[in-house]
Amino acid sequence: MDLRQLHYFIAVAEEGTFTRAAHRVHVAQSGVSAHIKALEKELGQQLFERLPRVAKLTAAGESLLPHAHAALDALAAGRASIDALTGLLRGHVAIGSIPSIYPRSIDLPETLASFHRKHPGVDISLTEDTAATLLRRTGDGTLDVAFTSLTADNVTGVRTRELHREPVVLAFPPSDPLADNTELPLSALGERPLITLPKGSGLRWEFDRALARDGVRAHIAFEAGNPDTLVMMVEKGLGVALVPESALTLNNRVVSVQVPELPPGRLGIVWRVGAAASPAARAFIDHTAALAMKRQAVE
Repeated sequence: MDLRQLHYFIAVAEEGTFTRAAHRVHVAQSGVSAHIKALEKELGQQLFERLPRVAKLTAAGESLLPHAHAALDALAAGRASIDALTGLLRGHVAIGSIPSIYPRSIDLPETLASFHRKHPGVDISLTEDTAATLLRRTGDGTLDVAFTSLTADNVTGVRTRELHREPVVLAFPPSDPLADNTELPLSALGERPLITLPKGSGLRWEFDRALARDGVRAHIAFEAGNPDTLVMMVEKGLGVALVPESALTLNNRVVSVQVPELPPGRLGIVWRVGAAASPAARAFIDHTAALAMKRQAVE
């Protein structure tokens, strides 16, 4: 039994499939399967029940899981103690981010680069997904930290730190009769074709919540995951888009109109409440917060 086998075993147990586990540990699925089979052969017990679309722990697997966690935690603690003597931080930080967070709101590439320069011994993995998925994966420990939308609905079970906020606006083609307004209520949209981010995004959650609260029916004609794509669809006359104001900063071919019922978009980082975060994860959270404070001081 070696540590790599235990690492892969935990990944399959937590992800529920060999495919997702392979993606998580950045190894081919065949490699993960081979190591699990070798571990099962050494122990003389089957650890997973291999069903069509899921890998379910057997009784033997359930019995092994806490000991596998304990072994890897003990190793991490030993490495941290040694690194503390030399002043070198090591480890791995699993980071999630919503798409298109850079460059308008948070300079994620520079955040990662400056952290790597400060702590070259820490490996970083980056995953992009919707706000809802990132929140779930942070809560269950799959991710250490996530850059995501902060809404009134997603603060349970995680800690949050706001890094950026901006108005949410409607993007109209200049020829639209409503484009002459400085602001519009949601009720003015009627049955106009709307272009929005998909369900699972923070902006869409706030929009759907406002519609339900005001009893407004909306015609969602198109969805896309990138605010820039939404603006380009407005340019093509496909509808009216709901976007962060920064999406229009460099675009003079559409007109922005404020929506009083919608709160400003809030972006920040989330991590688990009460989680025993690794030294590397704690260092990354502190580094991100320090950069945000420096940016706010300049602004």
